[in-house]
Order: sequence, then C-alpha cells, then structure tokens
Amino acid sequence: MGALQVVIGLYATVLPFAVLGAWIAVALWDLSRRVNGAELSRGAAVGWSVVVLVVPVVGAAGYLLASPSLPRWLAATYVGGGVAAWLAVLGVTAGLGAAG
Repeated sequence: MGALQVVIGLYATVLPFAVLGAWIAVALWDLSRRVNGAELSRGAAVGWSVVVLVVPVVGAAGYLLASPSLPRWLAATYVGGGVAAWLAVLGVTAGLGAAG
C-alpha cells in the first residue's frame, strides 16, 4: 500500500466526521442566532437542538435545508458540497484501490 493510498484512505475516513461537525456547528449557531433575535422560541430551539445532536446526519442536514433564516443556495451548498466532497474522495480511494 502506497503512501498516497494511506493518506487518501485516512482523509476518506475523517472527512465525514469533519463535514458532520461543520453541519452541527452551523445549525447550532443559526439556532442560537434565531433565539437571540426572537425569531424562534426557546422550546423550538431546544427541540431542534436535540434533533440535530441525537440524529446527527439527518437532523443537521434537515435543519440546514429547512431553516428559513439561511438562503437556500447557502444551505444547499453546505449539505450538497459536503456530500459531494465525501463522494469524490470515496471515488478517488476506490480508483486507487483498483489501480494498486
């Protein structure tokens, strides 16, 4: 196994956690901003926070896509870009595995 395969394999393993961490951070930041701006009640914010933290991938992506305070293009870029980046790294990893 070459060094490039190890690095790409490690990146493919860590990238989903980094994307999930970014989604959760942005979702919780937006929730706190909306509560401070009185756009959202504390109860609704707590409910969304529980969903985002307990059902991480679906909850965070669902909140980002459903949030009325984020522009649609921005939410789609966060969610779609994270998924696309992970799939691209998986494709490169599969290609390196097949070649080597």
